[in-house]
Amino acid sequence: MGEKIISVKNLGFGFGKRQILKNITFDITEGDILAVIGPNGAGKTMLVRSILGLNDNYTGDIVWHKKPETGYVPQKISFEKGFPLTVKEFFLFETGSNLNFWWPNKKKEEEIKQRLDDVKIGHLINERLGDLSQGEMQRMLIARSLLENPKLIFFDEPAAGIDISTEETVYNLLYDLYKKLNLTMVMVSHELSVVYRFATKVICLNKDLVCQGTPQEVLTPEALQEVFGHHASVYKHAHNLEHDHSS
Repeated sequence: MGEKIISVKNLGFGFGKRQILKNITFDITEGDILAVIGPNGAGKTMLVRSILGLNDNYTGDIVWHKKPETGYVPQKISFEKGFPLTVKEFFLFETGSNLNFWWPNKKKEEEIKQRLDDVKIGHLINERLGDLSQGEMQRMLIARSLLENPKLIFFDEPAAGIDISTEETVYNLLYDLYKKLNLTMVMVSHELSVVYRFATKVICLNKDLVCQGTPQEVLTPEALQEVFGHHASVYKHAHNLEHDHSS
């Protein structure tokens, strides 16, 4: 087992009088692929944002035992068809003081091309963002998260809004990057079959922490009933994913 990176202790938050989560306690350790599951509105995204310091409206404690370089891939973004910014320009777009600007240099352009190659879209470096498919957009966001050589990456529904065959390609890509770059990953996902096949640990949220452990231990019909409030099962697609931690 790897060393602890983050400990979340008794975390809770809500909106007004509505309590979203309470008493959430778990650890993120080196080498984890930690999946966060729960129904819509369960606070999964807010949990991730709280850990990343993007939301401070919570109770409890979030302790970083280490400070690894960290990446974040938010839920899908989209651009209007013909949006003029290219993929390369998007990568070069940075924030400085009160101005947004992009600053080209050869070394950075080489790094951008390498990261795009890592996710197998290096040929799209000069394409306009508005011309990318949703699957290509997700790959681009993943590549962007790799630019600072992170060791810990958070993904919020990394395959949301794309078709099932492209979805499996994206998850296979993430697993390949996990192995190649020796990453730790935290992944919000609603795809139970993907969670079952890829995750090393799962936390199940529905106001409380309903379950945590390996997918094989905790993704039981009883636990899923408690999490989602209706019948749910781990459905395995006919075209199998490439990796299975249960073997």
